[in-house]
Amino acid sequence: MIRLSCTQMFAALALPCAFIGCGPGGPNNVVKGSVTLDGAPLAAAEIRFVPKGNNPDLGTALTTTTADGAFIIKPDAQNNNLLRAGRYIVLVAKVVSTEPGGGMGSPRVNLVPPEYSLQDQTPLNVEIKEGDNILPPFEIISPKN
Repeated sequence: MIRLSCTQMFAALALPCAFIGCGPGGPNNVVKGSVTLDGAPLAAAEIRFVPKGNNPDLGTALTTTTADGAFIIKPDAQNNNLLRAGRYIVLVAKVVSTEPGGGMGSPRVNLVPPEYSLQDQTPLNVEIKEGDNILPPFEIISPKN
């Protein structure tokens, strides 16, 4: 029979959690939200969460909106979608071809105003808390010409 001291037992249990993110601040945070562009759902847009202040300990995430503009981010270490509790800026882009059937190398344009996809300009930011996070919609407005 193996006997462990309290310290050894704590170390045996805590060490794996340090590597996989158990406990407070671990990557167990689910984030749900939606994006609209000029009041309409923005389908097939890329949503990226980047730690505010470039804190690498918080993690990053990338996802794509559904046809109704909704998105969900679930913890996924394989795809590096691990958002810990903290403040994030949100980047949004929807890049499409300008030519019908737009294959590789065809000209492309971002349908989202550029400030929403630039890390130093985006007005979108959120605070992720531990557990489930249901965010208010990100409402993007195109500039009036």
